[in-house]
Amino acid sequence: MEDWHVVAHGHSDTVVRRSPDGRCFAKSATDSLAREELAHERDRLAWLGSAGLETAEVVDWHEDAETSTLVTGAVPGMPASQVPAYATARVTSSIAMYLTDLHDLDVDDCPFDRRLDVTLPQAAERVDAGLVDESDFDLVRLGRSAMDVFDELAAGGLRASLEENLDLVVCHGDFCLDNVLVDPETYDVTGVVDVSRLGLADCHADLALMTRSMESRHLNPQYGHECAARFLATYPVEAERWRLHYYQLLDEFF
Repeated sequence: MEDWHVVAHGHSDTVVRRSPDGRCFAKSATDSLAREELAHERDRLAWLGSAGLETAEVVDWHEDAETSTLVTGAVPGMPASQVPAYATARVTSSIAMYLTDLHDLDVDDCPFDRRLDVTLPQAAERVDAGLVDESDFDLVRLGRSAMDVFDELAAGGLRASLEENLDLVVCHGDFCLDNVLVDPETYDVTGVVDVSRLGLADCHADLALMTRSMESRHLNPQYGHECAARFLATYPVEAERWRLHYYQLLDEFF
């Protein structure tokens, strides 16, 4: 892969390369945590593809004592975050329809668990290990410590745990505009990427991150509150505002 072009860096030791013909991507990691996440992504991509949802195809996997590398096929299209303003209404509806199809998958067939019994302890471990980037908190939480924000998260944990079974689905886990690809002519969704957090969770986990992504004036100014409202209105389950806030809060730790 010496002639593959570096296109992105994830963790400080994670590198994404594109093949010369643009048909494949290779993501390599050396840190133990990043390698574990890469293996999670491999397994979830394979499962999601077998379930019939559009995503990247797993082409190859290689690991040795120092490095893990995942090679996938390129998902055609452009990131939904890059579409022009005149197309956002169409894209918003298409994203809601794709998410509905994802959430309609049989939960009994999904082997991956991202319920709060799993993610809350993980969040606590990340706080204790100093892995939470406080400078990357959402604007409403900037200036607060990771422990302070976690205390708020923990305080709502019982309520959220009781409610998650009401709307338990197969969630993408990082469902934002950057991770959704769309056809540049029809603006239909062509697939999703970055699925290392896919698993069973409250549907609000995905709804929360997409609405936040659409409402981000800094990152995606062509969308805004109107598109976020359209997205929630198109999705077949009426969203609960408290749970949207809670899962945006949870995402601060990952």
